[in-house]
Amino acid sequence: MKSRDYEYVLAISQEGSFSRAAQRLYITQPALSSAIKKLEKELYDVPLFDRSASPVRLTPEGQFWLEKARQIDVLDNEIDEHFSTISGVLKGTISVGSSSYFCAYVLAEIIHRFREKHPGCRITLTECSFSSMEAGLRDGRLVLGIDVEKPDPSVFDLTELGREYLILGVPSSFAVNEQLKDFALKPEQVLSRSFLDPSVPAVDLHLLSELPFIMMKRSQDGYERAHSICRQAGFEPKVSLYMDQLLTAYNVARNGQSACVFFRDTILRYTEPTARLKYYKLGSPLAERSIWLSVRKTPKPSRLTEDFIKFLMLSMKD
Repeated sequence: MKSRDYEYVLAISQEGSFSRAAQRLYITQPALSSAIKKLEKELYDVPLFDRSASPVRLTPEGQFWLEKARQIDVLDNEIDEHFSTISGVLKGTISVGSSSYFCAYVLAEIIHRFREKHPGCRITLTECSFSSMEAGLRDGRLVLGIDVEKPDPSVFDLTELGREYLILGVPSSFAVNEQLKDFALKPEQVLSRSFLDPSVPAVDLHLLSELPFIMMKRSQDGYERAHSICRQAGFEPKVSLYMDQLLTAYNVARNGQSACVFFRDTILRYTEPTARLKYYKLGSPLAERSIWLSVRKTPKPSRLTEDFIKFLMLSMKD
């Protein structure tokens, strides 16, 4: 089995599309299709994908092949890491899964700096939901996961990488902002986290009870957290739009969607200032949450993985 074949089949199975997988792999769709047909030819013309389905999905034989290929890939990495460690060279592959926000704004730069120190290593970054992340960690497709939700502590070792705080964004066009002007936060207060000082007042959220909100979908931590914050203020939010990611929800709101949005305070570090939103502090303890690093208890992480975890923890504290 060629490692390229494993990457190709895995990408198609995750994307559900040959075209999207080709874009992710930086190859043309005809080249990817040709590679899969060649692989299927070597497997006695047994198809690995049901191409009539939308999205494209693995056949039972394709699922069998992918699982065995994953096991071979793990063993190849273990052998390579064992001998590279003996030789004093850090080599190997680490697969990391996280949300779009952490992948785009936090992990990409950290991974770049780590690879500058250890050019022999390869780190793959997969954007995924919490449920997909946990499933990937369980079956070995992912080595590390980073999210605000905690997977089963009996299966995973959990490390707190930091904390984040939810902020409320209200479209500047809403008349209620005049009534709330004494509570509005300046962007620099959010960036420096000086808004956490007890002297900075939290907004009376009940004054926004008749306004529309963008919320996370039910499967997200942000769904129950945001709804609970609203219930504490004495109302059920009027939801105009449900989203998969907080980053997407924030961008939709800042780009003109007339709805309030809860978002993580650190987003302002990575996005351009906007006059379209007013920012407000939330008084609920639920507005604070931890960022968790998850890794399976068994098998024991490789030395490369342990070194990356140490590097990641130091970088997140900077």
